[in-house]
Amino acid sequence: MAFAVAPVAVFPLQELGEGRNDANLPFTRILSQQLTENGNKIIGLDTVIAFMANNRIRTLGHLDTYRISQVRNELGAAFVLLGAVSQRKEQPEPTLGLTLSLVRTSDSRTVWSYIGSLSTGENRRVLGIGEPQSTSDLRPLLLEEIREQWPWRIINEVQQTGSINIESALVEPKNVRPGDEVRCRVRLRRNWFTDHAPRVFFKADNQLYPATHSEDGNTYEGSWIAGENNGSFQINLLLEWPLYGRTESTLLGSYLIDGTPPLLEVELPGAKILDGIPVFPQQLIIAPKLLVRKALSRWRLAFYYESGNLAGDMTGEGRLPKRFYWSGMGNFGRVEDGVYQVVVEVWDLAGNSAKASKQVELNRSLPKVDLAVDLDKEGMVVDLVAPTSKVPLSSWRMEMWTKEGKILAQTEGKELPAKIGIKLPDSEQEDEQNIRGVLVLEDVLGNKVRQKVEDLLPKLRRQAKAKAEAEAEAKKPKGISENWVNEF
Repeated sequence: MAFAVAPVAVFPLQELGEGRNDANLPFTRILSQQLTENGNKIIGLDTVIAFMANNRIRTLGHLDTYRISQVRNELGAAFVLLGAVSQRKEQPEPTLGLTLSLVRTSDSRTVWSYIGSLSTGENRRVLGIGEPQSTSDLRPLLLEEIREQWPWRIINEVQQTGSINIESALVEPKNVRPGDEVRCRVRLRRNWFTDHAPRVFFKADNQLYPATHSEDGNTYEGSWIAGENNGSFQINLLLEWPLYGRTESTLLGSYLIDGTPPLLEVELPGAKILDGIPVFPQQLIIAPKLLVRKALSRWRLAFYYESGNLAGDMTGEGRLPKRFYWSGMGNFGRVEDGVYQVVVEVWDLAGNSAKASKQVELNRSLPKVDLAVDLDKEGMVVDLVAPTSKVPLSSWRMEMWTKEGKILAQTEGKELPAKIGIKLPDSEQEDEQNIRGVLVLEDVLGNKVRQKVEDLLPKLRRQAKAKAEAEAEAKKPKGISENWVNEF
């Protein structure tokens, strides 16, 4: 027979033959043992008697609706078995009678009844071998008849009953570090009278923590310190009735102990390393990375001046973005060029934190070159010289043409200084407004400058012309008169 999970509380059988309120405890124990051996879950007779004494129940064979409800709440019984030894005599012929009623505690309905009576006269055998001789011999026959009629289907349809009916439960925080406080609060749908109330505990990590009873009578609270070992730990609500030797528990939830901080690093893809420091001109890509996948509660991105003062920051909750893009803005607007500290901080769900930082330089300066132009009869020579700068040029290009579209010069390179000779027709030498051109510079950060040569040329030509005139004047002989002197 399959094991029936619904508990049955067997109350002492009333002995009608010897007095209205007498109890036949030996027969009750034998009946309980027989039902247990047949696969039932029987609440012990000693527990039932303790319940009767605690609730001052002095009658046998019957329980009112309120008492049946108490049996359900305090003993956790799904059924109550009540009965009476209706007949028991040895003379003139041994006779034994029994009545039983199985009552369902959820609705106090009688779901099964038994009325049986046996005598030695009904069980005579040929030659008289093995015939029952007393009521003690009749008892096994009566128990066998009960076993055959026992309502297994009804019992198996009823699930395990319990006294713990939870309305709400709260465990906080769900994630803690070793040594943090864990708090639990549970509200039940029912309460008990003070003298019948169980002792209530929270059980976590194989430890019991007493629960405090609130004034409303239904809420229990408790707290404890999380242990040193990392891992997930279940929390159970435990109800204990010492008088009945009974405990009942139910799962409330769990919490996670995590004492390991996240592992974090920051990368700056696309930044150019100059003199050992990543340099960017307009936009910096910041790529934080968790080395071990872990849920986060919040994060912070901050920028600090070289002096250590805060330039700007931002915060967020939950998952860390894969990338940030910084365009040189602070809490109070656009920041100046210079060296900054980029700091990323994260906190996991337990409050463990990690920080990673990088030093960067913001440099928005545009590339430039120094130009020198020498004019001669055939044209001009342009000298390109890069000034001293932390950010070197990556390429340059110069193109010159006439107003009519005639190409005069077209050259490019990656290194400076450079000397460019340009042959100009006489008309162009005389009319500098007829010259067009462009000088394009780009540094290693990607900054690009496009400058019109015609805007530079007049000034350069004037400078060159003035220089040439000064040099010619310097070459003239000094102190010699140009007039003839009549010495005679």
